[in-house]
Amino acid sequence: MPALILLKSPTGGTPGDKIPLDGDLVVIGRDAETCQIVLPHHAISRRHAQITRDRGQFYIEDLKSRNETFVNGRKVTTRTVLRAEDRLKFCDFLFKYHDERASPLKVAEKPPLPDFMTREAEEEPDSGGATTIEATGSRLNAQHFLDSQPTDRLRTLLDISTGLSRTLDLDPLLNQVADTMLKEFKQADRCFIILLDETGRMIPRAVRVRRGDPEEARFSRTIIRKAVETQHSYLSEDASADASLPANASIAEFKIRSVMCVPLVTAEGRSLGAIQLDTQDRAKKFREDDLNMLAIVANLASVAVEKAKLHEAAVASEKAKKEMELARAVQLGFLPQTMPEVAGYEFYAHYSPAQTIGGDYYDAVVLPNGRLAVVLGDVAGKGVPAALLVAKLSSEVRFCLLTEPDPVRAVGLLNDQMIRGGLGDRFVTLAVMVVDTVAHQMTVVNAGHMNPRLYRSVSGDLVDAISTEATGLPLGVMPGYEYESVTLPLDTGDLVAVFTDGVTDAMSPPGVLFGPEGVDAALVPPDDPVAAAGWAPRRAGERLVQAVRRHASGRAQNDDIALMLFGRKDAAQVPNTSRTDPKATALRAP
Repeated sequence: MPALILLKSPTGGTPGDKIPLDGDLVVIGRDAETCQIVLPHHAISRRHAQITRDRGQFYIEDLKSRNETFVNGRKVTTRTVLRAEDRLKFCDFLFKYHDERASPLKVAEKPPLPDFMTREAEEEPDSGGATTIEATGSRLNAQHFLDSQPTDRLRTLLDISTGLSRTLDLDPLLNQVADTMLKEFKQADRCFIILLDETGRMIPRAVRVRRGDPEEARFSRTIIRKAVETQHSYLSEDASADASLPANASIAEFKIRSVMCVPLVTAEGRSLGAIQLDTQDRAKKFREDDLNMLAIVANLASVAVEKAKLHEAAVASEKAKKEMELARAVQLGFLPQTMPEVAGYEFYAHYSPAQTIGGDYYDAVVLPNGRLAVVLGDVAGKGVPAALLVAKLSSEVRFCLLTEPDPVRAVGLLNDQMIRGGLGDRFVTLAVMVVDTVAHQMTVVNAGHMNPRLYRSVSGDLVDAISTEATGLPLGVMPGYEYESVTLPLDTGDLVAVFTDGVTDAMSPPGVLFGPEGVDAALVPPDDPVAAAGWAPRRAGERLVQAVRRHASGRAQNDDIALMLFGRKDAAQVPNTSRTDPKATALRAP
């Protein structure tokens, strides 16, 4: 018995449900009292359409419904005969007319097609005689289409599929598709493959023409935009007369006649671009079979384009990773690989960036007459921009300290040099401590950095090495700024610590800051006299680093961490153990 088989329903019906046509009159609509097939949806008219039987043949007729009735994508305007496998569309409801009395042609059995080629299509008419095929939602019935195609078209599809699977290079891939399309569609004068960039701009990636210069060929942005935005394929016998397109002089200007355009869409429904073929001869036209063929090619191309883009992204990511590793190695080269060995003094340094490269900087610059400058700074920001400024800062610090003996004037010169070098809206905080290892005193200049902490061994006090009032502006804020300095004696057992805010801002998993209190607790010697014996910069520095790590308890850094500690001790009793933290410099080394 003839029946309607449900293919698609917006109201949750089960695809495959069979509705027998067992009467001479079957009315389809929203009204449950007068309709034999009820489609409960607001877009369906109360009495939408009817199917009648006349001498064993079934016919469909639209009942002047608001949203019309379609058979195989064509609007039903008169009483229309139904044939086996016809598609009947009432708004978003799609049925297949099934008639077991028909004798379908037997064809050679084909292997199953991949998922993206077994998609049923929903065809809708567009005003002006254009036809659209939906690219998402309902699926193109490629198996039915392919069953009716000649061997050469099947071979073309196989060649395209094979070719696309063999390359991940996007440009040769798209050029291959464009060449094949002009070869397959003899009536086509031009082929455009358009991809969207990150901003949605249309970029022609492959252009082929039968006559003229491809560089001068222009595609219709109106048609491409229509296909991309609606994700519907488009076919028109004469685009210049298509009332469904907005008035656009370019269509007439480019002499476009028959045209078909198919969107390139990912499996997730994201538009990649479109393929457009057009003719410039009124006698040459594309048919619906041509559009179906192009839709299958677009499905194949969409998968290949997405794979190629993912491959490009993976290659770019790997390249960026290697470049960052190289930048990491270069940046570590700016930092001292070993600390100075000075009789009676010990030095310790630790560095750990939040990212592969960072904006923290430290150095120990040996100066004339037994002096040594300990420098630690923090460039505003993180990542590549901050690392580039660190490179500049490193060279400028050494130049200024070696050419200007007075630390105050050296930092002022450094400030002006950085401003002239173009800091933009960035700035640098910097603490400079020039240690006179002969006179055993230290001169401190602070440019907006956190105050260095000084531990006095005689009194057991932990104080700021320079007051907030004597701290100047960060580098890069004001040209010609005059900085101040403080000079302090260094006794045996005294210890100085300078660090960046990545130390104090280190967070525990619940979000508690390590804070200045955590720093002070690590710098003061333990109460146990045995443990406190031989308290020195290296032990204090290692204790501070371990305290920060315990506090963070595995939580990722939110800022770069750098610290330097130095102090005076009895060189005759304790060997010099000055060093950088090997674990820190090896922590992220490539």
